[in-house]
Amino acid sequence: MKELDQIKTRLAKVSASEFIELEAFVAQLGQRRSVEVALEHRSKATSACLRCGDADIARWGRSKAGTQRFKCRSCKATFGATNNTPFFRLRNRQLWARYLGLMGQHVPLWRLQKDHGLPLSIPTLHRWRHRFLSTLTVEPVQPLAGMIEADEKFFRTSFKGSRGWKRKNPPQIRRSRRRGNAEVRALGDQQVPTLTAVDRSGAIHQARLSDMKHDTIVSTMSPWVESDSIICSDGNDAYAKVARATGCEHIKAKVKNCNTTQGNTAGLSIGRIDAYHRDVENLVNRRCMGVSTRYLMNYFGWARRITQHRPFGGDLLAEMLAA
Repeated sequence: MKELDQIKTRLAKVSASEFIELEAFVAQLGQRRSVEVALEHRSKATSACLRCGDADIARWGRSKAGTQRFKCRSCKATFGATNNTPFFRLRNRQLWARYLGLMGQHVPLWRLQKDHGLPLSIPTLHRWRHRFLSTLTVEPVQPLAGMIEADEKFFRTSFKGSRGWKRKNPPQIRRSRRRGNAEVRALGDQQVPTLTAVDRSGAIHQARLSDMKHDTIVSTMSPWVESDSIICSDGNDAYAKVARATGCEHIKAKVKNCNTTQGNTAGLSIGRIDAYHRDVENLVNRRCMGVSTRYLMNYFGWARRITQHRPFGGDLLAEMLAA
């Protein structure tokens, strides 16, 4: 601490031009050491046991990687700063911030390895991707308010990466396929319904639906909506039920791909939600060339963060460690 106090004393005497240089240097140093800084912030913020919640904890040395560990005096459990985060037992921490920064550009896995010098195998890079994306699927606490647009979007059921057909244990009773549309029209078990709602502030709520029953849509969407809002949708009558359940006004702005008189009179449409769904579809079906259904909502979370222009890299790392 004496050495740190001496540094502070010297910094207090620097000129304005030197201070600007120091400010830039500290910012660059913070980016290079973002993982250490974020872990240290999390360590200082740890005030209770992760198992029992008791506040009587003590520092319990450090791991081989240098992560601060703690021990609870009540339940005797030991835990570290990365417990309950996507970084738990994740190696190569010098690559975490760099990997997260490249996620904002959606770089293909093979390019991460070949062009960006990440010395990890493709399966490891894929595992990292979904470790991090799984944290982006958490729905925001703040409800949608004001002008709300809602619509469904369907994606073909996919078992991309599954070895079931080769192992004579197919996940679906059908022939395996490379790409293409569902073999059966209508919803069935070959398409997955999703529900998305957005408001004019840019907030986005989204979920995968088990079916298209009105009760399912009402129970899924009602917690998202603040009362006295306006719900703008297509011709699905389920949204009228959502409006009644939440005390909102409902306007059908589009029916059978045509704008309605009611929507035109009010000057409303579902253009925002349509544009967002195009972005999600472009990410899932084109840039990623189809994704497994088990990971579908991870990509929805990814598309939401990109659409909302929220940062990746060190900022996302700090968010994950602060949660």
